[in-house]
Amino acid sequence: MPDSSKTTIDRMMVKLSHLDALLGLVGEVIITSNNMTTTNRRIQEFYDHNKPLDKVAMEMIRAAEVTRNPISSDLHGLVMDIRMVEVRATFQRFRRSVRDMAKDGGKQVEFVTEGEDTLVDKTIAEKLYDPITHQIRNAIDHGIEDPLERQGVGKDTKATLLLRGYQKENNVFIEIRDDGRGMDADAIVSAAVNRGVISADEAKSLSDDEKFALVFHPGLSTKATASKLSGRGVGMDVVKSNIEELGGEIIIKSEKGKGTSFTYRIPQITAVNILDCLTVRAEANYFAVPILNVVSTLGIPVGTVHTTLKDGSCIKYLDSLVPFFDLNGVLTGKPLEPQDDITVVIVEAKNGRIALRISELLTPEKLVYNPLSDMFHTQGISGTTMVAGNRMGLTLDIVELIELSKGNISRRGEEASEKPEEELKKSEEPLETQQPVELQKIIEEPADAGDFVSLSSDIGREVAHKEEFFIELAEMVKEGDEQILSLESNPSDKDVLNKLFRVFHSMKGNLMMVGLGELGNFVHEVEALLDQARSGEIEINTESIDILLDASDTIKEAQKSIASNKAPKVDKSLLKSIEAHKKQEKKKEVEFVDVHQKTFHLESLEKFNLIAHSYTDRNIYQIYLEFKPQYQEPFLVALLILRRITRIGHVFGTVPEMEQIEGQAVSDQLKVMFTSELSQEKLKEFIETVLVAYYDVTGYDILKT
Repeated sequence: MPDSSKTTIDRMMVKLSHLDALLGLVGEVIITSNNMTTTNRRIQEFYDHNKPLDKVAMEMIRAAEVTRNPISSDLHGLVMDIRMVEVRATFQRFRRSVRDMAKDGGKQVEFVTEGEDTLVDKTIAEKLYDPITHQIRNAIDHGIEDPLERQGVGKDTKATLLLRGYQKENNVFIEIRDDGRGMDADAIVSAAVNRGVISADEAKSLSDDEKFALVFHPGLSTKATASKLSGRGVGMDVVKSNIEELGGEIIIKSEKGKGTSFTYRIPQITAVNILDCLTVRAEANYFAVPILNVVSTLGIPVGTVHTTLKDGSCIKYLDSLVPFFDLNGVLTGKPLEPQDDITVVIVEAKNGRIALRISELLTPEKLVYNPLSDMFHTQGISGTTMVAGNRMGLTLDIVELIELSKGNISRRGEEASEKPEEELKKSEEPLETQQPVELQKIIEEPADAGDFVSLSSDIGREVAHKEEFFIELAEMVKEGDEQILSLESNPSDKDVLNKLFRVFHSMKGNLMMVGLGELGNFVHEVEALLDQARSGEIEINTESIDILLDASDTIKEAQKSIASNKAPKVDKSLLKSIEAHKKQEKKKEVEFVDVHQKTFHLESLEKFNLIAHSYTDRNIYQIYLEFKPQYQEPFLVALLILRRITRIGHVFGTVPEMEQIEGQAVSDQLKVMFTSELSQEKLKEFIETVLVAYYDVTGYDILKT
């Protein structure tokens, strides 16, 4: 069984309308395929009898061609739409980290997000997390002043950190902006000169943009000392590398005393492996040029190519000179054969514009793009594809090609090998693991066991459905973090408080159900704290929010320990804080509901929905369950059973009612009315394999209505 601690959830939500459209296009593909088979048979008959094709055969070929193009285009567009997700989930992941970083740095920061509905490819959304994390870390540590400094310059003591997403043309823009002290261009240049990155003479001719760009040089930092968050000059080069791997660039704007913004511009087209390309031939080699990089195509006499003073060549295009190169010459060192008339394609990227001589222009095509592994990396080539009638072709990397034409070596080429081995390894680490040396030593040292309570009875506990359990627990913890941060923003929001209580309630139940009793008891303490907040006995304040976040972190660490067959630990100071913050609980006097004397009570809307379900292919069931819990209270088992039933159907009523169950007015019996697509036999199988096996159900009856 795989290690659940390392399990990644590779899935995404897909709209039903998208699936319906996809099925429709699949149907059209099948029809077109059948038509092409019929056409092929007709052509074969003419070929076998050595006859020319008749008009009907030609029309069939033309119809297949006409039909194929819109289907492939629609299919491509639909797949792109399906892969798109909102950046909302990515943005929300930073709410907790901003809070913790600000607290560690003694800063007051209001985190604001805009454009959360901006759509990006799912893979891009995942790859944005590391660079944004580092930018936020730098903004809080370098850019944002402490409250006293802000007050001294007439600013609000609470800084604003904005994370914004938006789309423009075919690009996605992600902006990280703070209203802090801004970047000191002169200090950056001074640090670069001191480290030998540039000479003093070169520094004099730099523009502000070029000065700011120096921060991407490995090891460059303007801070005299390293802090817990940043300051060793390690990371900004990795941020730049990550964004460039997505085909993007970083735009820096900063004004001293007012703040700084880093904006990522990422082409939307980098998200998919189907590219709109112009296919070209250079003698025997076939190439695909991404359409977004194509400026123009020309046919010119060889005499219009001019030689410059630097032994280079250029052509005139729209009253400007464009550097001219032979495509084969740039890539292989062997230029094309001389001709009187030459064919040219002009391409451009963020690093410039060049004209390339080729042998022949073919046609624009939608091509399936296969990226090259770094092991087989060739400068100027990003991948392979099939072009021009099933021929193998190479996809051009225009950014690298322009650098290669200038005589520069790309970062992934020879220049990369010039880095010291230790620094190279350091730059390849995930951003969140790049700790200052002193902090790393502290992390590696074993904690004082006297500061923690070891939950030793949870060691080696064999968890049934281990992978599913850890995935579900991780989802609950994530949801809990979001609700805690929402509660911090609005402590009086009862709906959020109730949702958070239910999250810890379910979490405790799941832990108890699999026999992780000690960890379940810890979660129960947190749940009790939230229950007192719900009843108004205690208030939600900064201290209680800190306790809740620390409790969430404890559960995350415990999950890793359990997966590694180690005893989970709980910080004693956290237990003391929980105990000190909550009031002494009074024993509740609960009167249990007699299930046999009660029946279902449905509201009008529930009755209407139940009638509507009866006219579908769903079955209406009433089930009676008896259970004898071994590890936890009956009301908790009842709630967990209902949670499981909602996965196979829609619950309309319970006896006792939900309010009574949450009030612990249930002993060892439960009635449930629900609808489900399961047959009665399948429902019986569900009860036996799930409820009886894992939820202490000892007896049951099924009534199909």
